Amino acid sequence: MINLCLTLAEPSSATLTQKIARYTGQVRYIEVRLDHLAEPSLPSVPTCQGTDFIATCRPRREGGRYRGEERDRLNLLQKAAHSGFAWLDLEHDVGESLLIPSSTRIVRSYHCFDRFPEDLSSRFQSMRETGGDVIKLAVSVTTTQQLAKLLEWMESMLKVAPCVILGMGDLGQPSRLLGGFLGNFWTYVAEDERSQVAPGQLTLQNAIERYKLPNWRSNPVIYGLLGNPIAHSLSPVIHNRLFQHYQLEKVYLPFPLDDVETWFEYIRNSRLPFQGFSVTLPFKTDVLKVVQVKRSPVASLNTLTKKGSRWEGLNTDYDAFLGALKSCFSLKGKTALVLGNGGVAHTVVKALQDQGVEVTVVGRDRERVSCFANRYGCRSTLFSDLPMAADICVNATPVGQFPKVQDSPLQKNQLDFELIYDLVYRPEQTRVLELARLQGLKTISGMEMFVEQAALQFVAWTGISPEREMLREMIREATGDN
Repeated sequence: MINLCLTLAEPSSATLTQKIARYTGQVRYIEVRLDHLAEPSLPSVPTCQGTDFIATCRPRREGGRYRGEERDRLNLLQKAAHSGFAWLDLEHDVGESLLIPSSTRIVRSYHCFDRFPEDLSSRFQSMRETGGDVIKLAVSVTTTQQLAKLLEWMESMLKVAPCVILGMGDLGQPSRLLGGFLGNFWTYVAEDERSQVAPGQLTLQNAIERYKLPNWRSNPVIYGLLGNPIAHSLSPVIHNRLFQHYQLEKVYLPFPLDDVETWFEYIRNSRLPFQGFSVTLPFKTDVLKVVQVKRSPVASLNTLTKKGSRWEGLNTDYDAFLGALKSCFSLKGKTALVLGNGGVAHTVVKALQDQGVEVTVVGRDRERVSCFANRYGCRSTLFSDLPMAADICVNATPVGQFPKVQDSPLQKNQLDFELIYDLVYRPEQTRVLELARLQGLKTISGMEMFVEQAALQFVAWTGISPEREMLREMIREATGDN
């Protein structure tokens, strides 16, 4: 079981007291950040209701907000130990002994916000010698190399003593998610995204509902998303919902990285059961270096599956794109205009050409779009040269994507096609599709491709083919479009 520690930090004592009452009994631990109060004071905390309370009054030298005298700060913590708080958080450099009940437990903490410390082991050992029931180390992580080093170290040190070890920042977030599976004493969570007191902190709702952290009695099989940025991705929502629907002991986690090869060097020796990944920009071609078996007609991959000791890669975008198109439109002898020359455009152009479609690629930079077109032996043009007639138009740009839903890659007088296929799926009905329908054109929403590529990934990982309408409704619910 992974214990959650909810951090509550409020400027108002009354609000803090209300939230303590609201969450008591819902999580095993609640950390009360006294340093965030406008006037440092002690809220009352209930006892014997299934929640232990941790008093933290973090000084500025450790990233906190307390500005008063050190003696006053320690007196406040000492008073907390006599007022129902079961734990005190004391920084690594606090050498004074406090007059506290023998039952009071101590978190000995160290925060390094400005760098990734190279002396993790010596720092850990000195903190153990200082004394504490739980050792907490929170360090800045700004590269995948640092993340891998921290996780490798966590795998060995979490067996030695009760610890909470985590990396701060976006690239450090995987250590928060994986820390519970590796043996962290608890996992810190925030009430919501607005209440985060540390960069990369999980929200209580996501920890409980999306990742089911308190429910795991043993480590689940781990899947995830590799890319950067990925905060906007719906994949963690969708795949975790599918795992839960089919009652599978699997979890899907976000892994923001800056170097995919370093990540695979780490997981090669990790004791955690990594079994599959979705891959998004900028790593769809980089992962070709780490797979042993490639099952893809295009030179990019969006799905990895572990088969024994080897990684197998495929591209579900290819089949998903063609499936939606071929189900309603004959491609024989057709011409197509593909808007955009970024990541997914490679898959679109190759898929169309494999069906015998004559393709013209449209871009904004003449040199870049020309280089792209030469790679596939097709024609290119610029947006400024449109309109141009074709049987099919595929929007492979993000124009019209949430939140800029009123934008359109084409104007009304540029829609000289039989069918428009917009790969944007949020919103499901984009502005360019609305314009196309007003002119009586056939349309395909990006929702169709998104549903199918996610379903095919799920098949690759589990052998289960999810019902497509159920998956479509999950996505609509996640985007608020239902």
